[in-house]
Amino acid sequence: VTISLNTFMSLHKHVAGAFAKSTRKIALHSVQKLNQPQSLLIIPDGNARWAKANNKQTVEGHMSGSHALGTLLEQFLHLDTKVVGVWGFSEDNWKRPKGEIDGIFHVIHDAVITNLPKFHKNKVKFLVLGKRDQMKKEFPYVVKAIEKAERETARYTKKCLALFLDYGERYQLEEFAKARAKNHKGTTYELLVKINRGLPLFEMVVRTSGEQRLSGFGPLASLAEFVVINKNLPEVGYRDIVGALREFSSRKRRFGGRPDTKQLNSSSVFSLATTS
Repeated sequence: VTISLNTFMSLHKHVAGAFAKSTRKIALHSVQKLNQPQSLLIIPDGNARWAKANNKQTVEGHMSGSHALGTLLEQFLHLDTKVVGVWGFSEDNWKRPKGEIDGIFHVIHDAVITNLPKFHKNKVKFLVLGKRDQMKKEFPYVVKAIEKAERETARYTKKCLALFLDYGERYQLEEFAKARAKNHKGTTYELLVKINRGLPLFEMVVRTSGEQRLSGFGPLASLAEFVVINKNLPEVGYRDIVGALREFSSRKRRFGGRPDTKQLNSSSVFSLATTS
């Protein structure tokens, strides 16, 4: 029996794809037995460095990073993590070249449009946090897509994907001061939940590219376990996320106390993101 080269290559590709999918399922299943974070923040980093190393334009790095991030986020649909946050654009990112900023928001727009059907299929609530004034002026088409996705997914409570745009510690301090001026009796946690639309404190922060800093994200990450992935975002795969989750599971969270005493569950401080 003989087969053509094209048939052989097609068969090989099919078998390799099935094997990779099976391997991924086994890896994710092994993580399900571990202590998983209920809330996870991803700081995606390294797109420009990846592009430079591969002789590509910076915007190509952001496009590749967005694709890798989308693949990673799909894995969390199979895990117990309820809230996943992505810091897509910080307050300081406006300092970047105009062409790069335009490219970033174009990628964000395409990602929101492309993933909206997946949000519906998997009952994922989509939220965007941060300042919108400048985005409305420079990228109204992005804000329109964001608001549409927020409206359409507002009723879902199974999972939550929070995208942080023009967000950071300065924004949080400003919003907290406004909230405190209106509410003198509310606790710090109550005010934080109000200005962050019901999101819990993050239990885990994952940053790609090997950088070991929070870059002024703000108080939602103040009690999180920090795990670094030493790869630029476009190079990150499910094995890296599995490794990060294993690292988180191996740690003992004490919150200033002792291992043998009852500890605070940071996710219980706020209600999960079920408010609009």
